Amino acid sequence: MEYYYAKHILKSFPRRTIGQAAYKSAVIAGGPDQTTLTLGWDLLGLTKEVAERIFDACKKDNFESDAKKLYGQPQQQYDDKGRKIDESGKPLEGEEDEDDSGADSPTGSVFECSDCGYTLFPAKGREFKFFPDSFTCPECGAPKSKFIGRN
Repeated sequence: MEYYYAKHILKSFPRRTIGQAAYKSAVIAGGPDQTTLTLGWDLLGLTKEVAERIFDACKKDNFESDAKKLYGQPQQQYDDKGRKIDESGKPLEGEEDEDDSGADSPTGSVFECSDCGYTLFPAKGREFKFFPDSFTCPECGAPKSKFIGRN
């Protein structure tokens, strides 16, 4: 049943439409400094004519996304610590004053492979209950005993 449903959805939403949407996103991400077609249209299975049509439409809209046109403002951006940042990549006012000492420390259960650093986040109170003794690290193959709690 699920296979039939997925197959039906894919038939009603052709691959070329997905490729066109992906290319439009790439063109918008390239921004207004572009003067030639954004690369990748051929890899997405588009013809040059379709790529030119999409590029020209994006250029006409000043390379703005549909969301920006609809809501009138850009999407909020965040840095790698989850702080809100401005267009230049600097933290917004009040964001840089936060105490960063615990910003990267996770809450709950955290186990890290001492060989490669692979990290598991099992639910609190269920640490390794669902992992058999034969469990090995998915990255390096280290045994379960090599995982160290990092709470």
